[in-house]
Amino acid sequence: IPVRTEAVFLPYKASMWDSLESVWMAANEDPDCDAYVIPIPYYDKNPDGTLGKIHDESALYPDYVPIVIYNEYDFAARRPDMIFIHNPYDDSNYVTSVHPFFYSEKLKKYTDCLIYIPYFVEKEYEPGNEKAMGHMEHFVLNPGVIRANYVIVQSEAMRQIYIDILTRHSGEATRSFWEGRVLGLGS
Repeated sequence: IPVRTEAVFLPYKASMWDSLESVWMAANEDPDCDAYVIPIPYYDKNPDGTLGKIHDESALYPDYVPIVIYNEYDFAARRPDMIFIHNPYDDSNYVTSVHPFFYSEKLKKYTDCLIYIPYFVEKEYEPGNEKAMGHMEHFVLNPGVIRANYVIVQSEAMRQIYIDILTRHSGEATRSFWEGRVLGLGS
């Protein structure tokens, strides 16, 4: 029985597509994988935290990237094998928010493998650097990072920083859990 994998990529800003593009290209070239790029809308946030103006950047992706309109893909019926995100903030960002349907807690209902890849490359720090860990907490302690089945970061050193921060936040007994989820595969 032929087995196919369905991978969904959920970028929200076209300018950040490069963080997911090479992974999508590999999935798209795999003859046993159906890869879908579904740009998701996002909102500006008002000063009181409510959702403001909505943005949809679907038209801004390169021509060689086939786009699926976000409300035309039935997540419940399709249950993709994996979903890739590059926005871990859900409703915790003070400036923008992806559409609430695409918060990590909701996406976990539709897949067994939620993968977060940061949209940025951070300065490399040495593990154990307390100043760096304080700076990195802002990027690490977010719903999408905590809920992801896998987090793919830029290096082994960054992997260790993520693991250390997540372990510090949730207890030393969770270290092996985070070691299995955070991967330093590159950006």
